[in-house]
Amino acid sequence: ADIFGIAAPVTKFVYQVRDPEEAVPAIELAYRISMKGRPGPTLIDLPRDVQVAHPSGMRELPIDLSKYEPPLPDEGKLREACRVLMEAERPVILVGGGVRISGAHEEVLKLAELLRAPIVTTLTGKGSVPSTHPLVLGVVGMHGRPEADAALANADVILALGTRFSDRTVGSFEEVSKKRIIHIDIDESELGKNVRTQIAIASDLKLALRKMLSLIEERRDERYLEWLMMIRREFERAMEEWSRSFNGMAPWKILKSIRRAMPPDSITVTGVGSHQMWAELHWDVLMPGTFITSAGLGTMGFGIPAALGAKAAAGERRVVCIDGDGSFQMTFNNLALVREYGLPFIEAIFDNRALMLVKHWQKFLYGGRVIATEFRGSPDLSKIAEAYDIEYFRPESYEEIERKVDWAVRNDEPLILDLLIDSEQDIVLPWVQPGKWLTEAILPPRMEVSLRW
Repeated sequence: ADIFGIAAPVTKFVYQVRDPEEAVPAIELAYRISMKGRPGPTLIDLPRDVQVAHPSGMRELPIDLSKYEPPLPDEGKLREACRVLMEAERPVILVGGGVRISGAHEEVLKLAELLRAPIVTTLTGKGSVPSTHPLVLGVVGMHGRPEADAALANADVILALGTRFSDRTVGSFEEVSKKRIIHIDIDESELGKNVRTQIAIASDLKLALRKMLSLIEERRDERYLEWLMMIRREFERAMEEWSRSFNGMAPWKILKSIRRAMPPDSITVTGVGSHQMWAELHWDVLMPGTFITSAGLGTMGFGIPAALGAKAAAGERRVVCIDGDGSFQMTFNNLALVREYGLPFIEAIFDNRALMLVKHWQKFLYGGRVIATEFRGSPDLSKIAEAYDIEYFRPESYEEIERKVDWAVRNDEPLILDLLIDSEQDIVLPWVQPGKWLTEAILPPRMEVSLRW
């Protein structure tokens, strides 16, 4: 196979080593490229003859990145951006994954507090700032929280930080391009790529935000925030009412039960599917950088390998994987590593016997023609748990979930939670249909509020 051609579109650098003497310098170069600027994967292809060779240049690789100097912001553009933000009536800060990578969460919160500006995040930006901060409204977009969707849709100025403006985030490129957008990103190629921006700044986020904090003056207008908080209260009320009609346990209340039993510094990983969207909406991230998920390519099966990696890196901290039965079945063989290497984590499986996100689209966008998305022969998860010597539990109440998760946390034991969910009711709402604007979101039943200012 042409590994070079396969990898090139999804990596920062690909190189095939043909001379064994090139191996060490190539690996060093690949690492530098991977870690420089916007981090990303690189690939070195080592053919069999190179793998077994004994080059003369074999040595340790004490790679030093201290000489790397991140790009500095244009000061004139920063001053203009600050002026626009201070004059705005409804400023909003859109936080992408770049904030997490740059470690700029404190600067973002300080800026939001000065401007009294709500913070909304992309899926990869979730966890860059604590969900419980009063200015953090949650994830925006296709399955975003209604208060976050309303905040971005009705903003007059958007400060976008470390984000690429995907269609999953904004819905309609045409509508969002009507806003005054200030876009700061370390990757210059992302600036102006998907949406029209008024001020584009290529810079390390932490450096740019620190400079902005010295230029911004405090705003005190709370009217926009008060309106958004009203939407939040109405959303919570509607979700509580909706949960009472569920046949069994509601997905979002399951998540809240697990969250209560997990330590604040625990790491949360998700697979890909409807469970991921429920976590996007309702999982509270209490400490920055503790939420890991697959966005962009949306790789099903991501959860278990990522949870193992998180546990290997996190040591004594606890790890929970919010997974779905479809995503779980793609990589559950990796559970062998739990006992092999002593990497216990909690695997919470939303067991709806379906590929629910795809089934949802089939029902609503393709005339109800459901095909190949329902599992009538799903495996017995208790047998899989037994095979890997992992504790299995199928709870029947939210209280049982909390007690069992607490047991696993206290004893640092692996656990598979089999969470039965009625697939006919497992419809993730709100939902912004592809190409629609954020104010056109389909809201939960009996949520009676307009998302227009």
